[in-house]
Amino acid sequence: MSSYLVLARKYRPKQFSDIVGQQSVVRTLVNAIQLKRTHQAYVFSGSRGIGKTSIARIFSKALRCPNVIERDGLLVSCDACSDCHEIASGTSVNVLEIDGASNNGVENVREIRENAKFLPSSGQYKIYIIDEVHMLSNQAFNALLKTLEEPPEHVVFIFATTESHKIPETILGRCQRFDFKRVTVAQIVERVTQVLNSEKIEFEPAALSLIARAAEGSMRDALSILDQVISFSGMRVSAIAVRDSIGLIGTELVLSLLTAVLERNAVPALSTLQTAFNQGVDLRALLKALIEMTHALLLLKAGVTEPETPFNSDEIASLRRLLDRRELEELELIFQVYHHGLDLLSRAPQPKLVFDMLVIKTALAEALIRTGGSGDVKPTEVPRRNPVTESRPIQQATPTPAPVATATVVAAPPAAAPAAANIQSSAPAGLGFDFRATLSTPSTKTEPSTAVRSPVSTGGKTWEGMIQFATAARPVLGILLESVVEWTLPNGPEDKFRLGFRMKDRTKADQLQQKAMKDQFLLLTENYLGFKAQPEVFFSEIQSESLAEKAEREDREQQENTMKRILSHEVVQEASSLFGARLTQVEVVKRNS
Repeated sequence: MSSYLVLARKYRPKQFSDIVGQQSVVRTLVNAIQLKRTHQAYVFSGSRGIGKTSIARIFSKALRCPNVIERDGLLVSCDACSDCHEIASGTSVNVLEIDGASNNGVENVREIRENAKFLPSSGQYKIYIIDEVHMLSNQAFNALLKTLEEPPEHVVFIFATTESHKIPETILGRCQRFDFKRVTVAQIVERVTQVLNSEKIEFEPAALSLIARAAEGSMRDALSILDQVISFSGMRVSAIAVRDSIGLIGTELVLSLLTAVLERNAVPALSTLQTAFNQGVDLRALLKALIEMTHALLLLKAGVTEPETPFNSDEIASLRRLLDRRELEELELIFQVYHHGLDLLSRAPQPKLVFDMLVIKTALAEALIRTGGSGDVKPTEVPRRNPVTESRPIQQATPTPAPVATATVVAAPPAAAPAAANIQSSAPAGLGFDFRATLSTPSTKTEPSTAVRSPVSTGGKTWEGMIQFATAARPVLGILLESVVEWTLPNGPEDKFRLGFRMKDRTKADQLQQKAMKDQFLLLTENYLGFKAQPEVFFSEIQSESLAEKAEREDREQQENTMKRILSHEVVQEASSLFGARLTQVEVVKRNS
């Protein structure tokens, strides 16, 4: 009774013509044999299941088969001689396949070096295929160096690895390196179709797309998944069978969840998530699918007409209908929230709660809805940064360790008159000491801007007002404009809005000139000035600080002054003297009254 041969082995490539997705590698190796320019060592690098070891075997057969012929520009071995049979079965004494993970010591490499000196029992070449070569120890790599640099003429080394960055540069420098590509979804679908036709199994085209996407660029994984689906569904492969057998997330579910989020409907989004959770859907897989779909939407929003995504044409069409729901910056923020949340979800003891918060944040968070979904610019009040209301840890260096005291500074709201700030200090644990004192709030030092402006205002509109308006309506655009050091406000739509950057801010200047950012700038000027004004970016010779640098400097100075006043206060000094403590952290919070 013969045992079943899995599809990944049964349909493993046997000739160069069977290789999928690695045409450049195949062409280079075939040319090397035809031109008799075979190298002493090769590195095949790439992700799992894309044909590294298969190509190594086919290359070995082409080097050793006495009956190799050329057909359609490729070399074809006979697959009938003893060399071809032995290489295919892995029993050849002249083509040795070695697992680098289990033979990673220096003594294993010494054995290879000693055996390499002997001529092959037949043919011209003795070939060593070392799989997962990055698992070799440093000592083993060092022992291999001399042999790689001056190998016997009859020896060829082929190193296969999924992590080429772990191979020492001294080794890579002695090899020809080939970086294998991931197999595309279309290529996997085509190959799986051939396999199913050979096996005389019915299938739905949608099912093959799901298998190809689940394989993530690995042909071997695709055939393994296909084996599992066939075992589940029998002689017909359907999309439902694929989802049920390997636990794939349905596109309709992900699209429904993303649509609710983009339309700011948190309740339907949470309901969709709860339904998926009750059905036993893997939340991590669902979030990964949500990230993939958000990425595809970002590409479409950026103007990519045919993005390289795992989604079919109908799914892309559904995503296009969502393009006007959010601005590009918001989609970027949503993507970042989901991407960072993936790691948090993996480590959370209750991942469902984390996922709920991610959905609520991306659907309702104020930071994501400043610009609105319609594209209209809506000015809102922009709170000025106040260092007295920000919490920052501040370290004070002391020559000797001492007990630590903490302080909380409660600052009055900006609208109030100069008021008192309370200090509450907790002494070392168990002493139960509490004290309060009054500090006057330091005034903010204002300095005239050193940037050049002309004119100062247009119809009552000022550059500072423009910055504030931009920061409220388009936060990313506001950040770019804060780096401008020289500007000229236009008097009408026929004038240009001249914006001067320093050379060190070239990146921001280039970003402002991108089409998407220019469109936002035109919309911004139309809403603020009453007419559209084209931006004219130039590089200014002025080297003074920008508005952003000025605000940071003032924040820093105000924080330093606040710390000095706290540390010099008599209550703090008395506490320090009484307990031998030092103040290491100040937390500044707003006072409600």
